[in-house]
Amino acid sequence: MKESTRPDTTSLRRAASAPLIVARSTSVEANPVYFGPTERPLFGWLHDPGRTSAGSVGLVICSPFGDEAIRTQRTIRHLAEDVARSGIPALRFDYDGTGDSAGHDLDADRLDQWLGSIRFAAQALRQWTGVERVCFAGIRLGASLAALACSQAGVSAAGLIAIAPVINGRAYVRELRLLRRAIEAKRNIAHTVDDGALETAGFLLSAPTQAALSAIDLTRLEHCPAPRVLILDRAELPADERWPRHLRSQGARIEHERVQGYSEMMLDAHDGIVPEAIKQATLKWLQDVGGEHERPVHSRPQLADVPRRHVTLSPGAGDDPVFGDAGGSPITEWAVQLPGPTRLFGIVSAPESLQRRATGARAVLFVNAGAVHRIGPCRLYVAMARYLARQGCIALRLDIAGLGDSPPRPGHAENVVYPAHATDDIALAAEYLRREWGAGEIRTVGLCSGAYHSFKAAVANQPLQGIVAINPLTFFWKEGMSLEYPEHRVAQDMMRYRNNARSLAAWRKLLSGRVNLLSLAQVLGRGALTQLLKPMLAAARLLRIPLREDLRSELLRVAHGGIHLQFVFAAMDPGLELLRDKGGSTVERLRQRGQLDMALVENADHTFTDLAARKQLAALLARVLGAAP
Repeated sequence: MKESTRPDTTSLRRAASAPLIVARSTSVEANPVYFGPTERPLFGWLHDPGRTSAGSVGLVICSPFGDEAIRTQRTIRHLAEDVARSGIPALRFDYDGTGDSAGHDLDADRLDQWLGSIRFAAQALRQWTGVERVCFAGIRLGASLAALACSQAGVSAAGLIAIAPVINGRAYVRELRLLRRAIEAKRNIAHTVDDGALETAGFLLSAPTQAALSAIDLTRLEHCPAPRVLILDRAELPADERWPRHLRSQGARIEHERVQGYSEMMLDAHDGIVPEAIKQATLKWLQDVGGEHERPVHSRPQLADVPRRHVTLSPGAGDDPVFGDAGGSPITEWAVQLPGPTRLFGIVSAPESLQRRATGARAVLFVNAGAVHRIGPCRLYVAMARYLARQGCIALRLDIAGLGDSPPRPGHAENVVYPAHATDDIALAAEYLRREWGAGEIRTVGLCSGAYHSFKAAVANQPLQGIVAINPLTFFWKEGMSLEYPEHRVAQDMMRYRNNARSLAAWRKLLSGRVNLLSLAQVLGRGALTQLLKPMLAAARLLRIPLREDLRSELLRVAHGGIHLQFVFAAMDPGLELLRDKGGSTVERLRQRGQLDMALVENADHTFTDLAARKQLAALLARVLGAAP
C-alpha cells in the first residue's frame, strides 16, 4: 500500500508549541524599507533588536523563486522576527523584479540583478545597523543565489545557511518544466507563452534566464562562499554530499543536517506550517557564529542613512508581461501602516503628480486572496496596482489582520483566511484612503476569500462605491464549514455532472464501476435538497420571515446601498454556478437595472495561473475600474 504523504499536523503543531531559544531582546522593531538603486528600488523588512545589539553579526534572508516565495513568506517573516529577538538584526527582501520591488519577470539580466539585490541588501544592513559581519540564509533557489553572491568579489560573508539548496541549476529548471506539465495535466486549458519563456505556477522565466540558471552548479564554485556553512536538507530525502564535500575541500567548516518541516512549509499559503526544526537549527547556529567574536552590548551610533518609506518608480525598460506597454508616467509607492486595533500594513501606488489629500481621487483597494500576501496570486495585484496608478488612480494593496505583514488582532490567530474582522479592516483602509489621500470613490478588488470579504463589506454598507469580486467560493462562511463537500465543490460537481449527462463516455465510465457512487450520491443529494428548499425560501421571503443565509436579500441590500457589484469568474470555476443558484432571479433583475454585472474569463483556472488568462483579467479590470487607456 502506498504510504500517505499527508503531513502529521498534530505532531507538527505540538512541535510548534515547544519553547524557543531564549531571546536576548524583547524590544524588536520591524520596519518596511526601500533600498538599492534609486531607479530600481528594492523592498524589504528590517527586523531590528533596537538601539542595543548583542554582537557584531547580522542576517540577510534570501527567498526562493516564484510560487515557493509566496508559500514561504510567513516562514521567512517568523525566522526574521526570532533572529531579531535573539539580538541579531535581520533583513528580508524581494529581489529585483519580484514581490514589492521594482521590475517584473521578463526584465533583462535576471540572475545578475538578483545577485546584485543580495549585495545591496548586505550593504543596507551594514549601513542601518552598524554590524561588522553579515551572514546569509536562503531557501531553495535563494540558498543558491546567496552562495553565488557570497563567492563573488566584494561580498564578505561570515557564514551561510542553505535550506534545501538547489545544487544543480539544470535539474532545477527541468523540475520547473515538470511542474508546469503536471499543472497542465490537471486542466483542459491551452497553454501558450511566447519567445521560449517558461511559465510555472504563474511565474515566468525567459529563455536567457533559464540558460543562466541552468549554468549554476554549486559543486563547481571556484571560491568558497563563507568560512562556515550550515546546510539543512530535507529529512525525507537522501542527503546529497557533493556540495558539502566540495566546500570542505575549499577549507570551509561545514555542518550538514537533515531536518523535518520542509514539506509542510511548502504547502499552500493557507495550509503552510512554520518549520520549528529549521528555525531552531538556524537560530542555534547563528548564535554560535555570533559568539565567535562576541563583544559587549553597545549603544548603536546614530546613522546618517535613514531607511526610505516611499520611492518613485519610472516606467520599466521592457514591456510588462501582463499589460504589455511599459509606457506611462512615473508613480510613487508608499509603505504604510494604518492606525487601528492592529497596525494593518499595505503599499500605496499613486501617480507621482498626485498631491496627498487631493479631493475626489479614485481609489482601488486590493484585498488578500486566500493567505497570499498583498502581491496577489502570481503577483497579479502588483502589476494591476502599478498600472492603475499610471492611469491616475490610487491603489492600496492591503494585508488584512493576521495575513502577510499585518499582525493579528489581539487574542486572534494569524493566517486565518476568513476572519470575522475582515470587513472592519476594509472599513479602516477605506477611511485611510479618504482621510490621507482624499479618495472620493473607492472600489475593492478581491479574489477568492478577498471576493467574499469585499462582498460582505458591501453588505455591511461600508463606504464603498463598488466591488469587484473575482471567483468567490462561498457567500456564507462559518467556522467548521465542511471541507469534504463545501458548497463550491457541490456546485462544481453538479455542473460537471450536467455536462457529462450528454456524454456517452461518461455513462460508460459510470456503468463500468469507475465512478465513486458514494460521492455521486452525496453531491446529487445535496443538489436535490437545495432545489427542494427553494420554494420554502421563496415563501419565507413573501411572508417577510428573516432568513439567516439568504444571498438574494444581501444582493438587494447592496444594491439599495448604491454599491455596484461586478462579479468576474474563470469559465471553469464554480463561482458562477453558486451565484446563479443562491441568487436566483434577483441576479438577473439587478443585471437589468445595471446594479450588477458578470463577466467570464475563458481558459482560466481559479487563480489565473496562465499569462494569457491574467492578460484577459487585467484588461477586464481596467475597463471595469475606468482605467482603460
